[in-house]
Amino acid sequence: MTRTSIPETTPLLPTDAADPRPTTANRTFSRWQADRKDVHDDADGRFDVRQRRQSASSPRSLSCFQFSFLLLLVGDLCSLVLVCSLSLGLSTVVRLQWLLNTHHLAWRFWGLPVWATAVKSILCLLATRWPDARVMAWTVYLFCGVFVTLLAVNAFTLDALDQSPGEETQTLVDANVANSLPLIFTVLEVVNLNYLLDSVKTPVVQERDTLPQVDGEGTLDTETTPPRGISLVKFLSILKPYFWPHGLTNKLRALSTYVVLILSKLANLAAPLLMAAATNALVAKDVGRATSSIALFSALTLVSKLFKEMQSLIYLKVKQTAYIELATLTYGHVQSLSYDWHVQKKLGDVLRSMDRGVESANSVVSYVFLYLIPTLAESVVVIVIFAVHFELAGLSFVAFSSLVVYAYLTIKITLWRKKYREASMRHDNEYHDKATDALLNYETIKYFGNERHEVEEYSKVIEKYQRYSLSSQASLSVLNGSQAIVIQATVLVALTLAAPHVVSEDSGRKIDIGAFVAISVYLTNLFAPLFFLGGIYNMVINSVVDMKKLSELLSVEPDVVDSPDAVQLGVSKEDSEVGIDVSFCHVSFHYPSQSANTGLKDLSFTIPRGTTTALVGETGAGKTTISRLLFRFYECDSGKIMVNHKDIATVTQESLRQAIGIVPQDTVLFNDTILCNIKYGNLNATFDQVVEAAKAARIYDFIMKLPDQWNTKVGERGLKLSGGEKQRVAIARTLLKDPPFVILDEATSALDTVTEQEIQAALNRLKANRTMLVIAHRLSTICHAHQIIVMRDGGIVELGTHEGLLAQPGSIYGGMWNTSTKANDR
Repeated sequence: MTRTSIPETTPLLPTDAADPRPTTANRTFSRWQADRKDVHDDADGRFDVRQRRQSASSPRSLSCFQFSFLLLLVGDLCSLVLVCSLSLGLSTVVRLQWLLNTHHLAWRFWGLPVWATAVKSILCLLATRWPDARVMAWTVYLFCGVFVTLLAVNAFTLDALDQSPGEETQTLVDANVANSLPLIFTVLEVVNLNYLLDSVKTPVVQERDTLPQVDGEGTLDTETTPPRGISLVKFLSILKPYFWPHGLTNKLRALSTYVVLILSKLANLAAPLLMAAATNALVAKDVGRATSSIALFSALTLVSKLFKEMQSLIYLKVKQTAYIELATLTYGHVQSLSYDWHVQKKLGDVLRSMDRGVESANSVVSYVFLYLIPTLAESVVVIVIFAVHFELAGLSFVAFSSLVVYAYLTIKITLWRKKYREASMRHDNEYHDKATDALLNYETIKYFGNERHEVEEYSKVIEKYQRYSLSSQASLSVLNGSQAIVIQATVLVALTLAAPHVVSEDSGRKIDIGAFVAISVYLTNLFAPLFFLGGIYNMVINSVVDMKKLSELLSVEPDVVDSPDAVQLGVSKEDSEVGIDVSFCHVSFHYPSQSANTGLKDLSFTIPRGTTTALVGETGAGKTTISRLLFRFYECDSGKIMVNHKDIATVTQESLRQAIGIVPQDTVLFNDTILCNIKYGNLNATFDQVVEAAKAARIYDFIMKLPDQWNTKVGERGLKLSGGEKQRVAIARTLLKDPPFVILDEATSALDTVTEQEIQAALNRLKANRTMLVIAHRLSTICHAHQIIVMRDGGIVELGTHEGLLAQPGSIYGGMWNTSTKANDR
């Protein structure tokens, strides 16, 4: 990415003149500019990125990866020199000549350390760039050292068999001493490199020194970069249901998937060797052996394909079960979170985190663990076959290097062409939207005679789409061409290395015309599965980002939880008949997003059982907050709330909320039938009980007049019903729940007079034999309340009956009543 030098004082992003607050884009740029200044300003001792760009003679100009690479390279070379020195020092001149002239040990001493160092370099880069993968990288890194050691020991053991009886034992002893050195050096490299990565902090220059691109909506438009922040443990914990699901049947399916996958890869690896046997048989004019080898080759190829399809079929049920389990777990966790979390979070963000996170886990397992990793494992085995079976270390090094180059080019070009594909899709949507908008407004176009103008506008947007579409196709051709160049170059070099041994009929190596054919087949199979590597990489990066968000969502803990010794509230038959009492004892509370001097302040009052208490006051006085505290959506800052003589902090939330019903000011219904919405108050209620509740709420006659009656859909949030109809459904739902304590949160504040009278009739039925808390807006509805609490600024300023408060000279309630009466008269 090209960097552009931009003065820090230049106002790059416009601000709205009418709104002095910075836009999202400006805030993002300001943070980037501050970070950039902090990185480059080393006046107070901070690290200066520019010092990393000084001459190579400066010690600080050596990057962490470069230093690590030099360290491991020196370690490998030292181990190689010491091993060879001990071997040569303990051997005779004849052994020296045999060692130098025979291929038997040469590829082990010189070939393996070369490509092992290359592998370890890639792993070192992985551990440097992605710290979360460090443990896995070091494990494979150590395995490489063990692998080289074991092969070297094997070489010395084979060589010892050629020694005289007197020298054989000594050679084996010296071999054990000499070949422990590569392993020792590898372990030391791991320890030193890990310490180096922990102690040296490598600044992210690209993130600090590159101007983020901001689109018109104020969102960042950056390249896909490797995600940071999700630990390997959390990553695997999300994917655990896919690898080891619940249930014996699904576990057996998962194990069968792994077995079939391994068998498929083994068959695919063995097939080229049969092709080699068939080729050699044809050269020897042995038709029978050639026919049988060809038949076996075809059979193994078919078996490999069938096993692959069988693996997908077997794993399908496991994947579905894991998907359901993860989705259900996520949804259940979101449902368990506190009220304040739901209020603070955007619904769209939560749904995207849930949907994309679960889908991403599904994609990662399908494309990475069941496709990419087995493919890479198969590639490693092919490289080992080149080195061990065909005894061509150079060929294995060429194959490994070409795979690295192929993967690098594929990923880089895929990320480069991503901007063209996104632009193409964006303009595709634009020209379709343009056509749709014009066709929907055809009447307006006819009115003004602007058909030609619309055609010209449509032509412009479709021309943009075609231009970016052409760029996308051209970039795809660049990708395909680059892949083809790497593949053909690899085939050319590999076959060129193998050809001299075929021509010379080298009996030492197993290289003949059949092996030549097998090598070409192996090379073809090596690259074919990696054709979509760039797309898989892009998908994995995006999926890991989504899984990180899902992990963060699953890591959120609810603010309100039941205590370990929480008990059931316990509602007796008498409580159900006459209601329960509620007391607030010196309760203080403020919302987490507000300052401490707001909210409720030392609130104390009692609602005796079977009575009606009304709360009145201006908006923001704290009336609705009291109802939320009763449901224990929040914890009190101080004080306690007693329900039925029990502190609600000591009872379970489920039993507490089961004893409280509410008819909210703004009734929200589910996008379901009227029957389901009423029955939501008591899911175990019978249909007769639902009918009885509907009649008591004065909604039954309305339901029976509807075409679908009880099966009528109410629409999203109940928008197909009027305000009064929704309120009556809410009353019926609360009646069906039959709680001993009911809260009416300004249930008639937005209704007309006739509807209000109908609702009041239903509410009078609801008030019977219950303790009631009425949050009132219209004072005429609370005249008969047993006590009225007047609130202001989170505290109680007056308390009494309707008559008693009116009798107090200069009472706040009296002033509110006079204002309400005059408004009704007008």
